[in-house]
Amino acid sequence: MEEKETPKIENDRIIFFLGAGASVTAGVPDTESFVYGDKGFKKRIDDEGSEEEKIVLQEILTILEEKEGEISRKYEELAQQNKDKKITEEFERIKREKEKFEKIDVELVLETLYKLNNKEVEILPDFYDEDTFKIKSKEKSLKSLEKKLRHFIREKTIVSEDKIDYLAPLKEFIGKYKTLDIFSVNYDTCIEQFCKEYDLRYTDGFELYWYPELFDDSDYDVKLYKIHGSVMWYLTDRGTYVKIPIASNEEDEIELITGETAKTLMVYPMGGKWEYAEPLVELIRRLHVGLENAGVCIIIGYSFRDDYIKRIFFEAAQKNKDLTIFLISPDAGKIYDDKLKIINKDKGKPSPLEGRVICWNYPIKNVLMNYYLYRSLGTLVDIQTLNKEADKIRRKSGSDAYKGKLQECVSKCIDIGYTSMAEKILEEEFGITADKLKEEVSPFARNDRLKLHYSLGVYHLLSSDYKDARKYFEELREYFGHALKVGNKYFELCRQFSKSEEDKKRHKEIGREIDEIARTERNSYYGWMKEDWGTSDCIEFLNQQKELRSKRDEIDKILSEITEICDDMKKCFNIPFDTGKYKGCEHIPCGRPVEIDRKTDLKKEINEIWKAFDRLIDFCEKERVRQLYR
Repeated sequence: MEEKETPKIENDRIIFFLGAGASVTAGVPDTESFVYGDKGFKKRIDDEGSEEEKIVLQEILTILEEKEGEISRKYEELAQQNKDKKITEEFERIKREKEKFEKIDVELVLETLYKLNNKEVEILPDFYDEDTFKIKSKEKSLKSLEKKLRHFIREKTIVSEDKIDYLAPLKEFIGKYKTLDIFSVNYDTCIEQFCKEYDLRYTDGFELYWYPELFDDSDYDVKLYKIHGSVMWYLTDRGTYVKIPIASNEEDEIELITGETAKTLMVYPMGGKWEYAEPLVELIRRLHVGLENAGVCIIIGYSFRDDYIKRIFFEAAQKNKDLTIFLISPDAGKIYDDKLKIINKDKGKPSPLEGRVICWNYPIKNVLMNYYLYRSLGTLVDIQTLNKEADKIRRKSGSDAYKGKLQECVSKCIDIGYTSMAEKILEEEFGITADKLKEEVSPFARNDRLKLHYSLGVYHLLSSDYKDARKYFEELREYFGHALKVGNKYFELCRQFSKSEEDKKRHKEIGREIDEIARTERNSYYGWMKEDWGTSDCIEFLNQQKELRSKRDEIDKILSEITEICDDMKKCFNIPFDTGKYKGCEHIPCGRPVEIDRKTDLKKEINEIWKAFDRLIDFCEKERVRQLYR
């Protein structure tokens, strides 16, 4: 492997934060698949459980699903009544319940079982009904289901070493940044197996017993902070914490050769009593410290469902103004918008993380392959450097010379999907927003303006921000529509001009019209005939997004259509004059001679692009409406 130059960020400490999505490629189910997947818990009970267990589990799932529907309907009613933005306690309560019931997943099912089995010490869920569950006759099944689900979680979180090759590119970070600091809410053994497979020294704070001072030792390749515990961690009945790397066991408790009984140390999602276990408290403290001192936090596959972790990130961002976040998840844009962009979505109060999150709506495997993540950190360095240089020029000269640096900065932001930074600079420094593509007010060349608009439109589209995506696509559609209109007029005038030499007066009038269009109308496809108008950039960008996203859906279909059209247009541009399919064609002088057949082909392709943006606009509107009624 060739040696790569190490990207040095302004604050050169990088930490990783892993959620469930980081382990899906290794075969660990996500929270929904744990219950409903082909190899999920429901399927396990249907195949192997007792008849009573099947009935009880189905009752629980049915009640949870009905509750989800009831809460959603209530939320929509209150939202309609709440148009004046007056927030009531009832609305806040329903909103919190709606977020909790958004997914009927393993966390919700396990919490339900736990509370039903511990009703003497736990506040029962408000959907609990003794007559429905007939708790006395089914108490045994409730307990066995909870026990089996705990065991099922442990079983599915033990990962074999042949499943973690997708993590291999993480090795590039080791040594380059001294030590790889990984915080994780996962119980699974992905990172442990990664270290074993590639012969890396790691610590998770344990030797045999819990010894947190190990994290202060710099002689490790990886430091792993498992803030919800691990499938290999146990708490003994003598109050000590031990690490035992054994395979899944049917029992929650095991007996050690010392005579101690040990129970698994994992923070299950129902908020059990392990939250105050000393290792987990110490690991949370170290997360606080890590975020307050990091330049970049790379979050993979985490949805910020845990409010206390979200607060930790907000508090750290408030103190650490250097902190930039890469949020990597197929739903990254939605997670940012719903959980991180504002502290209270209904009150609209911005969070300290607003504008500091780079959303990548891609699976982790795609981000790591070809070292895309690693290289993007280098681009982030360039962005920080250009911002500093622009600020220095601004303060020193007081002229607009600094804007050249900011133009470069915007281009770099587009390269890595840092849309919030790009849009902030475009609006504040250049007066460019999603609904302004007029070139006369911009220092950006036409090709760059087009690239900005289609790139930002696609980024918003992939982030499920359909409102802003639609604005960009509407502006592009208008731009192409105008180009067709002006281009057709210009070409027809050129054709008339070439055939009106005998009528000198008419010839002169047409010449003036041509000069006027050439002087005032730069947005016309006649000008694109002189050179590639940006098709190469568009093709490269869209192909990269499709490769990173790897999702075959309606979005992919439309983007693929645009790529094919741009590719056809590029081929049309690249055929030399009067050769190939255009050899011997009649031509008209349009600044330079243009074959009539080439003009016809270009007109057709640009018209197809115009229609493709129409389809994107329709798609955005359809999805925007669907979002309103979810």
